[in-house]
Amino acid sequence: MTDATPPKKGGFVFSFNPFGNRAPVLTPLEKKRLHPELNVIADNSIEAFVAHLREQNLKRIIVMTGAGISTSAGIPDFRSPSTGLYANLAKYNLPYPEAVFSINYFRKSPKPFFTLAKELYPGCFRPTVCHYFIRLLAEEGMLLRCYTQNIDTLERVAGIDESYIVEAHGSFAGAKCVGKYRKPATATPAASSDATDGGDTTAAEEEAASDSDSDYFMEESDFKACGKEFSQDWVKEHVFTDRIPECDRCEGIVKPNITFFGESLPQRFHSMAVTDFGTCDALIVIGTSLQVQPFAGLINRVTGKVPRLLMNMELVGVEGISSTRGFDFEGDRHEYRRDALYLGTADSGCEKLAELLGYGDRLKELVKTEHAKLGFVTPAEETVDAGIADDDSLVPRDDVEEVNDVLDNLKL
Repeated sequence: MTDATPPKKGGFVFSFNPFGNRAPVLTPLEKKRLHPELNVIADNSIEAFVAHLREQNLKRIIVMTGAGISTSAGIPDFRSPSTGLYANLAKYNLPYPEAVFSINYFRKSPKPFFTLAKELYPGCFRPTVCHYFIRLLAEEGMLLRCYTQNIDTLERVAGIDESYIVEAHGSFAGAKCVGKYRKPATATPAASSDATDGGDTTAAEEEAASDSDSDYFMEESDFKACGKEFSQDWVKEHVFTDRIPECDRCEGIVKPNITFFGESLPQRFHSMAVTDFGTCDALIVIGTSLQVQPFAGLINRVTGKVPRLLMNMELVGVEGISSTRGFDFEGDRHEYRRDALYLGTADSGCEKLAELLGYGDRLKELVKTEHAKLGFVTPAEETVDAGIADDDSLVPRDDVEEVNDVLDNLKL
């Protein structure tokens, strides 16, 4: 048996225990209790978030928005289980609900999208309290940028200068030719009389479009897009007269510049995000499911001590046990406590924020004045303080009934 006693040197016995003097491992919460400087905000309340904004005089705020900020205008969101756009589309003859926003499905069968676009087109809806709150931040010199997933252009209608706006998924503001699906010559049947006027899809194209497997990939030679640009007014005229807009150069389909599944995001999104999220001093996320990348990942691009506020109907953006990604509202995963949460509608959250910032009355007056300019005044507004109320008469049309009306026309 080998003697395990270490050799003696100068009468001393040397021993080494790698665990003997190790300090106990502290959890993130314990570290924050011992080191208060790790608490960027005092707690996860909206009040604590605003207190930090005011104490630090933060002036480079990024606001990220999704469909939830436009639902009070009558525009449905996408993923609500019963009233969302996809839930309503699911009962119609599409290979899957999202196909209405798939670029390759669109090239084969554009009619469903343009039928829907007629009701979603800019000019049919008024900006919400949330849109005007973002404008107020800009007027107060507190807004660095507004990144939106929405294609409704209500930020522009609300009077927010376009230099502040990054439309991550594009908008109806412009349009271009994206081509049109054409079967290879070997598979193309002889010309028939079933072709429809105004660019509507033929029976053969409808049959091809119903094949969901073919939606995922399409050779460029199958659609031949020339990329010619067209104005919003030109496209709108076609849409509102129930005509599919076709390119006068190559007979391809002209699509508004909104980003479909299968398309790259606008260059402005990529170029602005590189610098904006590294230099902002606060982040407010409103009305989004944070399910669509790369937009959802933007919340991880701000530096570690930048305070973040989520205002949403439900909890989103929490990424398991990650110590660096997603929100950490409990302060038990990330190094710094900096995330605040407000569960509720986008409008109520923005009204709360405005009150805490001292802009409550200004926001109410701005909404009342701007809605009057847009022709959305109703008798109810004469008796409602500043025009902000829960009265359904203030909404031009009921969001669910409005969407269901257009969806009835999508039966293919």
